[in-house]
Amino acid sequence: MIINWRTAVVVLLGLPLVIWKPYTPVVGFWVLFVLALVLLDVALAPNIRKLQVNRLQPRSVRALQPTESVIEITSAKNMQIQVRDAWQPSAQAGYPQLTKPFGNRHKVKLTAGETLRITTPLLPSRRGKLKADHITVRAWGPLQLAGRQVSYESEAVLDALPAFPSMKQLPRALAKLQIAEGQALAKQRGQGTEFDSLREWVDGDDVRSIDWRATARHSESIIVRTWRPERDRHILMFLDTSRVSAVRLADVTRLDAQMDAALLLAGVCAKANDHISLVAGSQDVRAKCVRPQRNQVLGAMSKTMTGLEAEIIEADWTKLAHSINDFGNKLSLVVIFTPVEPHVLEATLLPVLATLRKHTKILIASVTDPELAHLHERKETTRDVYTAAAAISVNEKHDRALAGLQAAGISVVEGTPDKLPMQVVDHYLLLKSQAEL
Repeated sequence: MIINWRTAVVVLLGLPLVIWKPYTPVVGFWVLFVLALVLLDVALAPNIRKLQVNRLQPRSVRALQPTESVIEITSAKNMQIQVRDAWQPSAQAGYPQLTKPFGNRHKVKLTAGETLRITTPLLPSRRGKLKADHITVRAWGPLQLAGRQVSYESEAVLDALPAFPSMKQLPRALAKLQIAEGQALAKQRGQGTEFDSLREWVDGDDVRSIDWRATARHSESIIVRTWRPERDRHILMFLDTSRVSAVRLADVTRLDAQMDAALLLAGVCAKANDHISLVAGSQDVRAKCVRPQRNQVLGAMSKTMTGLEAEIIEADWTKLAHSINDFGNKLSLVVIFTPVEPHVLEATLLPVLATLRKHTKILIASVTDPELAHLHERKETTRDVYTAAAAISVNEKHDRALAGLQAAGISVVEGTPDKLPMQVVDHYLLLKSQAEL
């Protein structure tokens, strides 16, 4: 049984009578009168325990993208009810009405024998598995003083995949890939080791690409070979999920920014007919996605990364190197998504990279803090001066670490969360166009 605010109003209506006749029988009479009205209202309220309530399993969706929760209700009688579709807070049930209370509550009229669908909009604010709570149904009596309430258990889980804000850059990245492969209407032609076709000489061509036999047969012009960039290369991406990935940069964590960059690179690699694998871990491997089908790369990698969270522990790169070595010596490029931390680099990471560098190319993709570059500029107070001095010291150590990586033949790409994905893709296309994969 539930009561409405109108019940309190009815009780207050008897206050003048109690003041006029402040006797116990008068007070008792009024309380019993209100109680009788409430019980009568509950008895006349529709019976909602015989409703057939079913929740449809929602589709997986990326974080920060809208989706819907659907409930089906079937009744044997005509009635008017209120339905609350409860989800955990991060699902943001009823998000268009977030500025108003109870955006996930619905007033509906049921027709006997018909099945009514109730839709609640959802907007997951984070990735992961979001669980649904009970479905609560209310029915009020004719006096609107009280009613009945039943909560139906309904298990449902919404898989909120990692957000992919750089998806809007995917068309531009694919256009760059076409230029690198010589498929676009541009003068730039792809370079590689796989023979593609013959064409006439144009200024700027490499003399080593001249096909002398074809030139002798043609006799009127010089014929050169064109080369198609390498295909079927194996690109391995490694996500660092240690404590450094828990740092919050603007509105996202470093781990989420790394996932965004990995998804954009995976989409371009799949379009370039290269194989992609993903490994994630800190001290042990926590998730792995090995060579998914090219037309399912983004979906497979997204599902693999959905449940990953940063661990507040130090990464053990000696152990993690074994998981990379399990792929053998046929890797063309290993992209490690981790920040350039000087003490971590000197202690464990650099020896591992030096060993891997003997067999494959290494690229470190580091997400930087956009605010760090401006800390040394503010010097208005004493605190700002000390903060600027600390920022300068950090930058100097960082620059020395970068110099050490470059001396070891390891490439590094750094950028803010919104710029890093495209920078990683540009570096991949550069290696591909130069036939270095």
